[in-house]
Formats: sequence, structure tokens, C-alpha cells
Amino acid sequence: MKAKYFYYFVLTKVLFSQDIAYKNFQKYVQSPNGTIFNINYHQDYFNKKSESSGRLYSNKTMYVYDNNIQYIKYQDGFITTINKINKQIIYDAVNEKDVTIFDVLIGKDHNVQIDDSIVEKSAIRIPFSIDEWGIKGSIWTNHINGSPKRITFSQGQDLKVEINITSMEFDREFTLPSYDTSDFEVINLIE
Repeated sequence: MKAKYFYYFVLTKVLFSQDIAYKNFQKYVQSPNGTIFNINYHQDYFNKKSESSGRLYSNKTMYVYDNNIQYIKYQDGFITTINKINKQIIYDAVNEKDVTIFDVLIGKDHNVQIDDSIVEKSAIRIPFSIDEWGIKGSIWTNHINGSPKRITFSQGQDLKVEINITSMEFDREFTLPSYDTSDFEVINLIE
């Protein structure tokens, strides 16, 4: 009889802690003041590999990814992309049903299926999937505070992505980088 109660207690504690792992992650990355992530991004798309490093600025209402090639800002359903190499600005809108990988990184779970967390040696792994796109992945977080360490995801054999968070500045107000785009070509895809 004691074994039955012990098993129930352990199962309840594991399920409760799994829910807490994702909530801690969301709480950490959705800081009202903001969070700055320094990230390394690796992508293998149809056996073509690419890598980049940059900064991701996020708060509850927007995110910006900035590196030496591009600046991408998402806010209120709109994306502004500044291509620094080609000197272009592209304006686009995101359908409410669409999900971006940055949504996963900053803890938005709309259209993202979160599975049971797995406790590993150095982190908690939170598996996720985006069924509409056939994407499966995992978020590794710190055991204590939920800060993200790494995110991986794949879409079949054609796309594999790994995002490593090298450092973070948590709960910090920030000033976004700005660029003189007065001589850039403007492409407006919003209709």
C-alpha cells in the first residue's frame, strides 16, 4: 500500500515539475523589462550549412534579431527586415496562425505543442512540436531559473536548426540598435 502512495506522489511531483519547467522558461524569457540573448545559430537546409551569431532582444510585445547581415523586428503581427548587405527594407505581416522559431524562443506557445519535460544531467529538456509544419524540437533550460541554454528543431530530413544561447542579460531595459536606411530600397509585402 505504501508503494502505491509513493508511486502516486512521485508521479504527481514529476508532472507538476514538468509544467513548472516550461512556465519558468516563459517567465524568464518574457521579462517585462526585456531580455537580451547572445546566440549562435546553425542551420542545415537541404545539406547546405549556414551559421551566424547575433543578439536577440525580447520582451512581452516584440523581438528583434540583429547580426552583421540583417536586422529582423517582429511586433504586433508585423515583421520589418533590414538586409544590410543588399540595402533593402522588407515589410511583411504574419498571419495569426503562423509560428516563428522566435515565438518558441521567447516562450509564446500559440500553435506550439509542449510535451512532458525531461530532467537531464545539466538541464531540463522541454520537447515541443509544431504539427502544422511537421517540426519537432527541444528547449534546454537551467534547472533553477528556467533560462534557455539551447534550442534545436528539425523538419523532416530537410531542415535542422540549433540555437545556442551563449549569454543573456535578464530583466533589463534595452535600447535597440538603429541604422540609417534612408538610401535603402523598400519592399512592402503587406496587403
